[in-house]
Amino acid sequence: DELERSFEREFDYKQEAENLRFFCKSLIPFKDQVKVPKPIFATNRMLVMEYLSGIKLLDGIREYGAKIAKEQGRTLDELEAEIKERILKEGMPAKYDGPSEWKVSTYLKVMRFYDGIRNFGVGMLNFLGKPFMKEEIAYYKTILPPNAPRIMDVLMKVHGYQLCKLGRFQADPHAGNFLLLDDGRIGLIDMGAVKELTRGERLAASLLYASLARQDKKMLLDMVRVSGYKSKYFDEDVIWDLCRFGFDTFGRDLLKGKNIQTFMDDLYRRDPWYESATNLTMAQFLSIRLRAVGIAMNFPVECHAWWGEDAEKALNEAGLPYEVW
Repeated sequence: DELERSFEREFDYKQEAENLRFFCKSLIPFKDQVKVPKPIFATNRMLVMEYLSGIKLLDGIREYGAKIAKEQGRTLDELEAEIKERILKEGMPAKYDGPSEWKVSTYLKVMRFYDGIRNFGVGMLNFLGKPFMKEEIAYYKTILPPNAPRIMDVLMKVHGYQLCKLGRFQADPHAGNFLLLDDGRIGLIDMGAVKELTRGERLAASLLYASLARQDKKMLLDMVRVSGYKSKYFDEDVIWDLCRFGFDTFGRDLLKGKNIQTFMDDLYRRDPWYESATNLTMAQFLSIRLRAVGIAMNFPVECHAWWGEDAEKALNEAGLPYEVW
């Protein structure tokens, strides 16, 4: 029901304009990292907003993937199929362990500088040889990878702030809803599917991520117990794994070599559930969507690693620190 209501909100363009105005003001602490387009005009059928110059993150990922596939003598579809098969067989690591943001950023700067040097020579040849050339020599533009460590760090921090501090968040953050802007920032677009939590829901989400960050199984089980979740045995290990999967990680340390369907079937076999809480459905969807973006960028994440600190801060600011729950 909650997902259905979220889908319906996608077509309320006046509400989306209000969401844009809200996030333009509320995300000022991240103004150097992200940009939300300002709404200009909205009716029931149309929304006009500020133009942001850049490409979709999804397109940037696919463009670089196509380059890698071509270098290996195959198509992008073939490369993607191999990656999916490998993930199904081996699973994903719990968190990223590749080059740091600084290393990737340095590599990108070096390659752009190298292109600049080569293009200076190309420009000179085009200028001096113009009277004798039928067409100009093409300029170099190396297809570069998105800076996954930086992008995912910004996205996780911004959405953790939305969830724990604002209690109002973009509930469908897939790779097509982010832009890699020309000025280096990340554009946040499509604010139709925005979820606003009550104060109690916001604090519940904060308590959830604080308990995941602390690895406090007892606290999390107490939350599940009062939430209305019901299962045949109330198996604590099954519930802990369900919460980690639903709100935190797809890592192989959790799935233990199983694919997602087999993992869920096994949990249900061990302790069938027949009623679950729905008040944090969209917070769960937020987590799943962002983790999917991380997988697409080969940057798996554990949400608690970014959101645990924001969660603790939200509880403290509410006068209800973790220890009193």
